[in-house]
Amino acid sequence: MRLKRHQKAERNINFYCVSFGFRKPFQILVDGTFCMASAQNRVQLREDIPKYLGGDVKFLTTQCVVLETEALGITVRPAMHIVKNFGIHKCGHEKKPISGASCLTSMTKDNMKTRYIVATQDKSLQNALYVLPAVPVMYFNGLSVILKAPSPTSIDYAKQKRQSRFNLTEHETNVLTSMKSSITTELISSEEFKDYPGVFKRAKGPNPLSCKPKKKKLVEDNDIPKVENKIKRKRKRVKIPKHIKEELKKMNKPISIS
Repeated sequence: MRLKRHQKAERNINFYCVSFGFRKPFQILVDGTFCMASAQNRVQLREDIPKYLGGDVKFLTTQCVVLETEALGITVRPAMHIVKNFGIHKCGHEKKPISGASCLTSMTKDNMKTRYIVATQDKSLQNALYVLPAVPVMYFNGLSVILKAPSPTSIDYAKQKRQSRFNLTEHETNVLTSMKSSITTELISSEEFKDYPGVFKRAKGPNPLSCKPKKKKLVEDNDIPKVENKIKRKRKRVKIPKHIKEELKKMNKPISIS
């Protein structure tokens, strides 16, 4: 179970890193409810959450959250001590403090630039932030920390952002059309284009698929020259031995060979 939980967290945080540019150290905005849950479960946030997310973490809070925990009194004193250990980020409500939930929603309106991960146990705040694109939400489920899966709005926004990288802007399309028109006018007006006809159009041959195949010529039997089989007569030669030839010469008789 622990391995699956870490694998899901790694997959979810990688989605935000690839799609929206989240990077280490991850900035986590913490409210009083999350700190109270960690105190009740005796969870060491500085040790467990970096292991869960697989990277360095920077815990942050706002002045509105600190004032809210102080106003709640003794019941939330452990959460107040934990919150005061984190860095306080400027929220713009120093003169007129507001509730912690509304303060965190205002901090995540432009989350494409700030890239906050919001840690809260407030379900109404979780639902409000889940609708916004590029806002990861973290909460406690018993003793274990869970990073919510990306919302459908975040997934759709990431797809649109990915497709927009390959599409041309209006300025780029206007520049391309003007360049094409200027190049064509220069080619038509040039003298080389006039002297050399058929730059764009060339004569095409017939389609070989539409043409009929050539007929093969049949060779008639009369055209083939006939070869007569003539039997050659072999001539037999009789060899006379030497001693007989010498005897015949002595006798002065002519030699007849048949």
